[in-house]
Amino acid sequence: MSDLITFEHPLSERVRNFLRLEHLFSRFYTTRDQQSAWAHHAALGTLFEIMDCAARAELKLDILQELERQRQQISQSEREQYDATPEQEALYQATQNLQEVQQKFGQHLRENEWLMGVKQRMLVSGGTSPFDLPSYHYWLQLPHEQRLADLNCWIRSLTPTSEAISLLLRILRRNSYSLNCCAVLGNYQNAKLGNNIHMLVVDVAQSCQTLPEISANKYFTHIRFTQATQESPRGKQLEENIPFTLKMCSFDPITDKP
Repeated sequence: MSDLITFEHPLSERVRNFLRLEHLFSRFYTTRDQQSAWAHHAALGTLFEIMDCAARAELKLDILQELERQRQQISQSEREQYDATPEQEALYQATQNLQEVQQKFGQHLRENEWLMGVKQRMLVSGGTSPFDLPSYHYWLQLPHEQRLADLNCWIRSLTPTSEAISLLLRILRRNSYSLNCCAVLGNYQNAKLGNNIHMLVVDVAQSCQTLPEISANKYFTHIRFTQATQESPRGKQLEENIPFTLKMCSFDPITDKP
């Protein structure tokens, strides 16, 4: 199949949070690296979303626990599938970088009254217009290099979190097993996904113009393919056979394959 669209479905709250933050960090870095003032406006708005998304106190502990678990697994492995040494070093460095951040996630941003003022105005429709927030209008008119330096300063203490999540999700996506499947009349069911699966991934051809609705737990998985539409939140179920690839991803090496 060509022109595939990938849909990832997390099976735990931990992975769900990791994927959301990965998405937000990716959006931040993409808009930060553009030169226009409106791109930097979008980057700053995304920075505020990252703050809110990562405000949960357990996030740092979740990341550190998974980093340590991965380090232990590599130490106990027979190193048959990959060279463990670079990965161990990457896990160790990610742990060190994250532990060196002593303050609460985004605390330096919360202590910046100007930033918090902009954040509040962004919640109001049109609230950052020049006459509502002249100091922000002034910032947007600064040279690109100066705005970029500010954005880099504000994101700096959050970077270890971004790097650690990227590393863990890279491991999760690598530890995967694929099945070539067919949803008969738009429906697919599977009761043999194996143990300790933390994420499901569906690759389907863009030409199928469909969206997978995934319901899954450790006992049973149901995928229902619906019509992709921008006219309603939920399209009609397709009544045709849909070929797709189903990937099962785990933080642990998959040994119990269906």
